[in-house]
Amino acid sequence: MDKHAIPLYVANQYVRIVDDRKFNEADQILWPDFTQQGPGFSTESRAAFINSLEFLRQYSRTFHFLGSQFGEWTGDTYSGETYCIASHFYMKEEIERTTDMGIRYQDIIELRDGVGKYIKRDLKLVWTEDRPLGGQ
Repeated sequence: MDKHAIPLYVANQYVRIVDDRKFNEADQILWPDFTQQGPGFSTESRAAFINSLEFLRQYSRTFHFLGSQFGEWTGDTYSGETYCIASHFYMKEEIERTTDMGIRYQDIIELRDGVGKYIKRDLKLVWTEDRPLGGQ
């Protein structure tokens, strides 16, 4: 794969893995020394990150929509940013609701032996909204 296609490829795999709840496939796009930080949380390894994804099971489903993505390669390291809207669906008092978040991921991807995976993907929260679905 051309290295310029890798950032979009791994971002798409990330949302597929999360939304399909195939957390065990995250090793395909994360290096073992992967880290992530965000508001109120930090993971210091791929294993810790994968374990942290279990919190998503409290939601009936999630839906991540990718937006703008930009960055650049310096040698075998990509530094960039990926915009995302993440929706988390749940029931409260018999009404389906969603918590939506505007996210700007700060991405670092490393090529190792020709394979590109995230080494770091920090989450910068821009906004959040919790509301009932269907205009209720």
